[in-house]
Amino acid sequence: MAIKAGGRGEVTTTNVKWKYQRAIPQLPSLVLYRGVLYMINDGGVLTTLNPATGEVYKQARLRASSDRYFASPVAADGKVFIAANSGVVAVLKAGGDQELLAANSLDEEIYATPAIADGRIYIRTAAALYCFGEK
Repeated sequence: MAIKAGGRGEVTTTNVKWKYQRAIPQLPSLVLYRGVLYMINDGGVLTTLNPATGEVYKQARLRASSDRYFASPVAADGKVFIAANSGVVAVLKAGGDQELLAANSLDEEIYATPAIADGRIYIRTAAALYCFGEK
């Protein structure tokens, strides 16, 4: 649900810009990146939306891994990273089309949301903490 900022009183009836109620995540948070809102539900359905209107750009099962998702998507460098519970990290080109660039398996379960800092991505699995980036 998108609610206009600055409302007073019962804002859910007067200030709602749009609502979306299909395939919403129970655990992973949404990420807004380069004008697209990304949300993956616990069962692997990825939805990309226009944040201003709620218009769905695309909704489809994430092709990288048919799995459960607990980690939230993160984004940087024109890419969106989505980690599956099974250890597969999908790399998507930023945009509503959900273009898959790569799917990399760490062969360990992932529950935590990856972190991005200083040109590197940090991914914590059940057994290790990985850091990927250029030297």
